[in-house]
Amino acid sequence: MPSKVSRPSIKTSCLLAGLLAVMVSNQGCFLVVLGGAAGAAVGGYAYSANALEATRDVSLDRAWQAANGALKELQIPVTLSKKDGLSGRLEGRNVQDQRVIIQLQRQADRLTKIDISVGTFDNAQNRSAAQLIYDKMDRRF
Repeated sequence: MPSKVSRPSIKTSCLLAGLLAVMVSNQGCFLVVLGGAAGAAVGGYAYSANALEATRDVSLDRAWQAANGALKELQIPVTLSKKDGLSGRLEGRNVQDQRVIIQLQRQADRLTKIDISVGTFDNAQNRSAAQLIYDKMDRRF
């Protein structure tokens, strides 16, 4: 009896293709966590050019809701809100009058690239603020 060869699912293949695209386009290092038996999941984040960058196994619509909820919870008023079927962008200003930008880009049905930047310069305070926004979003996925 011939042995059965396991092939990756279409979802897993799409996730890995999206991951490869993100890794190729990213100049910095990228932290990736791949799930085991339950299928591949993309997580983790990296900083590049004053932006927290992450690719998550979540739909664009769900990431959009999470981004809006995080800004609302942190009392950051939204000054620009644009979304279509492929991407979304939220802008606001924090109490230090720094621009806060969340950009979302659909990679696949359940794969979204998230970029969060706070302020103009890459420093510990801006990274910490971007991390806080990301953590608030992450709780909503």
